[in-house]
Amino acid sequence: MNKIDAIKRINDRLGKPTLTDKNTHFADIGNYGGEAGWWLKIPFLGFKQDLHFVLNNEKGNTFQYLKIDGGKILSPAKQFRAGDGAAEAFLPSANPRRLADALPGGSKYNFTKHFVADYKH
Repeated sequence: MNKIDAIKRINDRLGKPTLTDKNTHFADIGNYGGEAGWWLKIPFLGFKQDLHFVLNNEKGNTFQYLKIDGGKILSPAKQFRAGDGAAEAFLPSANPRRLADALPGGSKYNFTKHFVADYKH
């Protein structure tokens, strides 16, 4: 699955073109500190508008769709580890139902409340 195909599948299910290349962050599973998971880097200004996330799992042939409403997180620099004007988070894939940031120096922000749906490839 790639970003464009995931956006199309989600928009088809929503019945309208809500997700775009600009408002959607796509992440494949990678490694961080010997642990597998999804790495997110979100520009701070992006939190003013709706943010969409696709967490892809090629081995499991699935992806998860998450959405953070614009303005919901007012101080992202306080919620996440900051780097280069962006919020950074690492979500371990060992337990995809518990999507909590595991980065040292982060606030352990839990993305589970932003979960929308699971999709099969």
